Amino acid sequence: MRRPCYVVDSFSPQPLAGNPAGVLLDGDDLDARAMQRIANELKHSETAFPLPAREPAAALHLRWFTPEAEVAFCGHATLATFHVLVEEARRIRVPESGVTRTAFTCKSGRLEVELSRERGKLRILFQTPASRFERLQLPAEVVTALGLVPEALDPKVPPQRSAILEGNLYLAVRDRDALARCRPDAAALEQLGKSLGVAGYVVYALAPRTGVDAAVRCFFPGYGILEDPVTGSAAGQLGTLVQRLIPSELPRRLVFTQGDEMGRPGRVEVEVRREGGEARGWIGGDAVTVLRGELEL
Repeated sequence: MRRPCYVVDSFSPQPLAGNPAGVLLDGDDLDARAMQRIANELKHSETAFPLPAREPAAALHLRWFTPEAEVAFCGHATLATFHVLVEEARRIRVPESGVTRTAFTCKSGRLEVELSRERGKLRILFQTPASRFERLQLPAEVVTALGLVPEALDPKVPPQRSAILEGNLYLAVRDRDALARCRPDAAALEQLGKSLGVAGYVVYALAPRTGVDAAVRCFFPGYGILEDPVTGSAAGQLGTLVQRLIPSELPRRLVFTQGDEMGRPGRVEVEVRREGGEARGWIGGDAVTVLRGELEL
C-alpha cells in the first residue's frame, strides 16, 4: 500500500535548516511496531503519525516515534504535521485573515491548535503540555559530561527538572559563549540521566542578544539523539520557566533560537498564556516541505 510521506524542516522558513521531521499519512491500520520500524527507516529525530480522531472535539490523534522509542509529545513534528495537513494534503482549511481553531489528542492529553493566514503565510500555534518544575541538586558529573566547567553556569538561575513528559533537566549558563562550548559525552549523560530520572538536558542562555529571549541547546542521548536541532517541546516548557524566573504580564511572547552549532539554525515562537490559574506554553514557527513522496508498505 502506498502512503503519502513527507519530510518537513520545522522552525525555519528555509530548507535544510531547523529540525527535520517525517510525517506519514493514512497510517491508521499500522500498529506501534510498524510505526517504530518506519521511524527507524526514516531516521529523523521524530516521525509523526496523524491518525483518525478519538473524540468528537479533536481533528486527529497524533503519535510520534524517534528511531528508538515512542514519545509522549513532540513539538517540531507537530508543527510539521499541521503544515502538511494544511499546505500539502489540504485536509484542513485555513482562510485568509481568519483563525481556524481545532485540537488533537495524544499521549499527553488533548491540546489546542490555532491556525491563521495573513497575506498567504500560514501561522501555526499550538498548546504544549502543562508545566511543573522542581529544583534539582546538580551533581558535578553532569557539568563535566556536558563539557563545561562550574564557572560557566548562571549563578542566578538554579537547575530545574521538569516533572512532566520525559523529565528534562533545564540548566542555565552565563552567556552565549558558554552555551557554544558544550561538548556532550553521550554515554556519561545517558547514565547520569538514569540516576537522576531525566531523559534530556536543556542548556540555555537568557537574553543572548536583542530580540532573542534565550538561546538553547538540547541533548537526548537516551533516545539516540545526541543533539536535537530545534526542540519545540523544550521551548514550551522553557517559556513557562522563564515566566517563573522573570515574571511579566501575560500573555507574553518570547523568541528562542537553537541549532546554530549544528548548522541548522531555527527559531521558535513561544506564547505564554494564563490558563486555569497557571502559565501554559504555546509554540509555533515556520515550516517548509523538503521532500514529498510515498512509502510503499
